[in-house]
Amino acid sequence: MTVDDLKDRRVQRTRMAIFEAFRDLVLTRKYDDIKLAEIIEVAGIGRSTFYEHFRNKDDVLITSIEPLFAPLAKIPAGAASPDDIRFVIDHFWEQRRFARIVFRDAVYEKLTRKLSDMIETEIAVEDLAEKRLRAVAAASSMLGIIRAWIFGEFSMNSDDLVAPLIQLSGLRS
Repeated sequence: MTVDDLKDRRVQRTRMAIFEAFRDLVLTRKYDDIKLAEIIEVAGIGRSTFYEHFRNKDDVLITSIEPLFAPLAKIPAGAASPDDIRFVIDHFWEQRRFARIVFRDAVYEKLTRKLSDMIETEIAVEDLAEKRLRAVAAASSMLGIIRAWIFGEFSMNSDDLVAPLIQLSGLRS
């Protein structure tokens, strides 16, 4: 085992402790009421250690959800795998208690902005204003559908949700 391997394991362990502390706090408190000092305390790390990994609590949220957004970001470019989309939908459903918290208000807006940014890097549109417009529209559509489903505005199993999510969120010329 090399020094880099040990460092990588420590980095992974620290990041996991931060993610778990963040999740636990989000499940017990309002997002806006959570202080950075609380995340640090629950994670059992120092302030400087936290800042080696993240800028703030929003960065923790965005970083933790980014892998789930990656398959969604591919939908407008026509590069999405239905199996990957189904996995994401199933994960949101299994974690719906957490999802119902982060898919609200200002936090939801931050998630929509992050997904929009990810979509923008995936789609091939030359005009920058049109590219942004399409990315925002696709992200809003996808997360709006998932949000409505998570909150029970309509009932559908994840298998049946994949096709409409791809169809309604994809870009058409």
